[in-house]
Amino acid sequence: MPLCEATDSVRLYYEDFGDGEALVFICAGVQTHKMWEGQAAGLSDRFRTIAYDWRGTGASDKPRTGYTGDAAAADLTALVENLGAAPAVLIGHGIGSHVALLAAEKRPDLVKALVLASSGPWFCGDRDGIVGGLSDEFMAFMAERTDLKHDRGLSHADAMADLGAGWLFHHPQSDALNFSVLEQALTWPQFVLAEYLKTMREIDHRERLKGIDCPTLIIQGRHDRKQRYEGAVYMRDNIPGARLVTLEESAHMGQVEEINAFNDAVATFVAELAGVERAA
Repeated sequence: MPLCEATDSVRLYYEDFGDGEALVFICAGVQTHKMWEGQAAGLSDRFRTIAYDWRGTGASDKPRTGYTGDAAAADLTALVENLGAAPAVLIGHGIGSHVALLAAEKRPDLVKALVLASSGPWFCGDRDGIVGGLSDEFMAFMAERTDLKHDRGLSHADAMADLGAGWLFHHPQSDALNFSVLEQALTWPQFVLAEYLKTMREIDHRERLKGIDCPTLIIQGRHDRKQRYEGAVYMRDNIPGARLVTLEESAHMGQVEEINAFNDAVATFVAELAGVERAA
């Protein structure tokens, strides 16, 4: 089983396919490297695709402590270095995009470009009258289920099933896909999820966005009620030179609702990076 030692001797499970420009995929909350199956299969004929599990999740080590955004970013930079993938294109989804942004700020030398999917300029709510983070409705949903505020308490499995059924997709999905989403979610221990959320709630990238000096692509589903579309527009307008690709038939999980459109957007973006380098 491929394991890469990251910070604090924590070993991260990863899958590494193909050759060429390195694309490092950072998964969303309560998902694993498996969420990127369509990207590994669709892009590894042209690029090197690396997907991994966060510490404490999936097949990675599960230490007693260390579940913070900063630790996740440090793990990511260690993975990129130790696998000889630098400078890499970091492709983050949801809270994985927050980790990508933190990593790009800490180690810009390791990052060639950013792809931020289903993300926002801060973690949750509206700030200074601007719509951007995870919706209040979604945060209330998570609080009821993950903080055990339900009248009888709610099992982690039921909470994650409700999440998959109600918040991730624009169109109804197959039983097989819903099962896959739930299976991945249940490899995130409830304690680990709560610890990550506790430390990441205050993330606000507004100042950080202004300093991003690498090419940036934003991909957002038009119908995302969880991570609202307005946040993607804000990032496009506040990251120098950023562009936005809208997936018109997707909600939060555009990488599976519109696999080909997502892959085409990434492939075109990375090919353009190579064209700029050759011209220079």
